[in-house]
Amino acid sequence: MKSRLKLAQGVALIGVIIVVGTLLLEPGASALAQKPTPQPTGSIQEITASTPNLTLTVGDTVVLSINVIGRQDIEDQRLADDIKFDWSVSGGQLSDGADGTSVSYTAPADPGIYSVTVSPRSGCVGTGLACTATFRLTVRRPGEATGPDAPPRNPEGEIPAILTASGGGQYEVFTPEEGGTFTSENFSVSAGNGIVPNDEIIGVRMAEDGSASNAGMSHHRYTLSGNQYRVSVIDAERAPILSYNLNGTVAVCIPVPGELRTNISSLEMVTKNSNGTLTVMSSSVRISPSLIICGNTSTLPATIAVGIRGTPPPLLEPDPEPTEMLPATGGATPSSASALVWAFLLGIALISIGTLCLRILDRDEFNRA
Repeated sequence: MKSRLKLAQGVALIGVIIVVGTLLLEPGASALAQKPTPQPTGSIQEITASTPNLTLTVGDTVVLSINVIGRQDIEDQRLADDIKFDWSVSGGQLSDGADGTSVSYTAPADPGIYSVTVSPRSGCVGTGLACTATFRLTVRRPGEATGPDAPPRNPEGEIPAILTASGGGQYEVFTPEEGGTFTSENFSVSAGNGIVPNDEIIGVRMAEDGSASNAGMSHHRYTLSGNQYRVSVIDAERAPILSYNLNGTVAVCIPVPGELRTNISSLEMVTKNSNGTLTVMSSSVRISPSLIICGNTSTLPATIAVGIRGTPPPLLEPDPEPTEMLPATGGATPSSASALVWAFLLGIALISIGTLCLRILDRDEFNRA
């Protein structure tokens, strides 16, 4: 009788241990189900300024509009039909009730560089700056000569030699009258006078930006090697400039990758565009004192790399994922969540069996008494 009692107690105890163990494996979570992580909703992947850089005269009025891009990187203005947008301006005036994809902007009475930003209140699933569009507006006095034929003229006031961005990076100042140069150990970017538009200054910085490899990009006509280099630009207010058109070209020089030194006559310098395409630059190879290649571009910022003509190689096949181990029955191995559920149910069953046995033994003991 005592052995049966101990057996029933042992069964119940094992059930308790299993139940408690399954609950402690994932504290604060249900053993039966887990709520899925909520995903952002909306159909807009990105918005961009239709004319990101504009030059106006004081008091001018223009219409600013944005491009709406969907999840498949296809422009579709209809995606914004039911969306409200927030517009803000650093100087000048926006039309009343501006909450759509376009707005009327009136330049202020004071010359300078101003910005207008816009972002949707909802419906955008893009990350980072994809859900914000920025317009850069240069406002000039009436009658000022503009363009590459105007004599270079610096803005009024003191001009710093260095601009430090909010992230701590230092940018060399480029001006209309002096141009500018940013030089590192083996790469550089430089501009002559008259390249920066009149009455403006910009900060320019250049840095390595990871591998230039375009393996797997079968639509490219050039195979890239070595590192790529990023030329970044900020304005006088230390704000990043997403697109800046110069009056002429700046010279950008980067080292020739070691693996391409036997193909010097076939080297091409390219800019890597945000849409995944490549643009070939006018370039030449120099020895100064190491082997470098220099090219020209009239638009900043830019990502620069070197390659040779030919389709890039395919991507290497990834290692195969480990094969799922099947139990002897031939069925699929249960997931960890399923295993926890079955363990929990087994524990409950053992507790029930042990409790039932104890009650039967107690009843038999009572009848004998």
